Amino acid sequence: MKVSILVPVYGVEKYVGQCSQTLFAQTYDDIEYVFVDDCTPDNSMAVIQQVLAEYPHREHQVRMVRHDHNRGLGAARKTALETATGDFVLNVDSDDYLALDAVEKLVACQQQTGADIVSGNYSSHFEDGTIVLRPEPHLDRNTALKLMLIQHTLLPHIWARLIRKTVYTEHGIESVEGINMAEDMALTPRLIHAANEMAYIDDSVYYYRDDSSASTFANHLSTKHVLSYVKANEMLWQYFSMNDKKRDFLFALEIGMLNVYYQALAVGIDKQQIADNLSYKPQTRLFRCLQGLVAHRQTLPLLRFVYLTVKWCYKKIV
Repeated sequence: MKVSILVPVYGVEKYVGQCSQTLFAQTYDDIEYVFVDDCTPDNSMAVIQQVLAEYPHREHQVRMVRHDHNRGLGAARKTALETATGDFVLNVDSDDYLALDAVEKLVACQQQTGADIVSGNYSSHFEDGTIVLRPEPHLDRNTALKLMLIQHTLLPHIWARLIRKTVYTEHGIESVEGINMAEDMALTPRLIHAANEMAYIDDSVYYYRDDSSASTFANHLSTKHVLSYVKANEMLWQYFSMNDKKRDFLFALEIGMLNVYYQALAVGIDKQQIADNLSYKPQTRLFRCLQGLVAHRQTLPLLRFVYLTVKWCYKKIV
C-alpha cells in the first residue's frame, strides 16, 4: 500500500532538516514524498536536498513541485494532493516531524481495521526541548465530528492522520487556496463526515512544534487571519448544508458559528463583513433567538458566555 506524505514548504529552514530526516528514515518502504515549494524565501529546499543525499534509496520516491508565486498553505496542500499517487495520504507540516515508525504503525492499523482514517497520538515539542504527549481520544466518528464542530474541544488537525485518498477525491473535498488560517478546520470535519470508519492507535506518531515561528497558530491573530477562519467555516456550512440531510450535525455546527461571530467581532470585523464571507443563517429556534447577540461588539461578553454555556451543556449529552 503506497502512502503519499504531503509537505508544504515555506520559511522553515531552521526546522525542515529534522523534518525531512524523519520522513526519509521511516521504517515503512512504500512511500511517495511530495514537497511543495511555495516560493520559500530561504534555503528550505536546499536543506531537503542535502538530507535526501543521505538516503539515496529514497531519491526515486521524491517529487518536488514549485509554485510560480507564493500562494499560501491552502494552495500548497491542494497542489500536494493533486500530485499524490498514493492510496493513502499523510499530511506533515515542514516545521514538525514524525516518529520513525509512524507510517508503519498507521498502515498496520489500517490494514487490520479497513478504516478510511487512522489517527495517532501526537506530542507537543516546545522550544526549550520539553515534549508533552497529547493523547487522541478514541471516539466514534459522529461524536468526534460533533466535538470538532462546536470548536475548541477536539483539535481538528489534519496531520497525524492517515487518510484514504478517495475520501478526498470521491467527495470533492480539497484544501482551498486563500484559506491559510484554520485550514484544518475547513478540511478535517468534512473528511471525517465522508469517511466510512475511523480507527486509532495509542502511539505518538507526530511531533508538533508548539511554539515555532513558522507555526500559523503561534502568530498573532490579525483581521486577515480571522477572515480566513470565517471563510473556513463557510466551507463547513456549505458542505454540511448539502450533505447532512438528516441534520445530525446542525446543532453542533450552529454552536460553532457562535464562536465564529465572537472571534470576528472581537478583532473588529463588523457584521456586514462577516455576512459577506459567511452565508450561515440560524436554522434552529435557539440560534434564531440568539441572533441579536451577533450584531454588535457591545454584546461580546454575553455572546462569549452564551457560547461557552451552550457548548458545555451540549458536551454533557453528546
